[in-house]
Amino acid sequence: MRTSFLILFSLTLFTFNFVSCDKVAYPYIIKTNLDTTLYPGNFRDYDFPTFESNPNTLRNALIEDYTGHRCTYCPNAAIVAHDIEEANPGRAFVASIHAGSSANGVTSFQEVLLPDYPTNFMNDQGLDMGATFFQEEVGFAANPMGNINRFKMDALATDNFFYTAGNWTRITDSVLTTTLDVNITAKSSYFEESHGMFLHTNIEFLNNLEGTYNVVVYAIENERYAPQLDNGEYIPAYKHHNIHIGNLYDETWGRLVSSGSTAAGTAIRNDFSYKLPETLSKENMHFLIMVINRETYEVIQVIKHEL
Repeated sequence: MRTSFLILFSLTLFTFNFVSCDKVAYPYIIKTNLDTTLYPGNFRDYDFPTFESNPNTLRNALIEDYTGHRCTYCPNAAIVAHDIEEANPGRAFVASIHAGSSANGVTSFQEVLLPDYPTNFMNDQGLDMGATFFQEEVGFAANPMGNINRFKMDALATDNFFYTAGNWTRITDSVLTTTLDVNITAKSSYFEESHGMFLHTNIEFLNNLEGTYNVVVYAIENERYAPQLDNGEYIPAYKHHNIHIGNLYDETWGRLVSSGSTAAGTAIRNDFSYKLPETLSKENMHFLIMVINRETYEVIQVIKHEL
């Protein structure tokens, strides 16, 4: 069964305090929605983690590379994304999303074509994002194209946040120097018996913010060998990296963190559960956890979490 509840505690310095006469500085909110059947035992015995204040002061970058296994120039873009990630360890992360610029997110580049291209890399959330960004006219016109934190570079195009790979490095460099407004910390528990896990995220607002903010979690497969068209050559065992295989709870745009005015110092914890695909081990996947501005789609902060 899935257990859902919302707890709002008043905290001072992130410590529980039930003394009614104490003055409250900021709220600490816990939002839990867990599939308790994944826990091997009595769920009442599960030990929820605690979080310390996050000292990070740096904003990270998410490179969303929209690609396809029948897209002949997509491997060139993947190399650019990989090089940016390697040049910025712990600061830049790649999600290879198999979706195209169409009303349903599918073009011939992503389609399964037997017998040469048997692997279906697509998933509902990736296609939904591709279709949405195509229809929103934010620059997603073809594969390969991508974005960095869905960050708009006014010097390039006021309304666009999708660009060809030749622009990704300078946009990443720009994003990495912008102000950090939100910190994210994550802890998890993996249960071998059920091949499931609980993911706990702690989100701290560092500055006063206006707007609607959601937390989104990408499940990423580290690597897989499968066919790919590469600069006109058919590669039967191409090494695909950082494959987006879906979002936790199948939520394209995640779940609400806050809306309206959010004060600096507010901390919000979200708990997620996830059953890993039977074909994947915990060693061959990771998660990208991000906070997005739901109104502009911009990724405010992103971190990588491994089990």
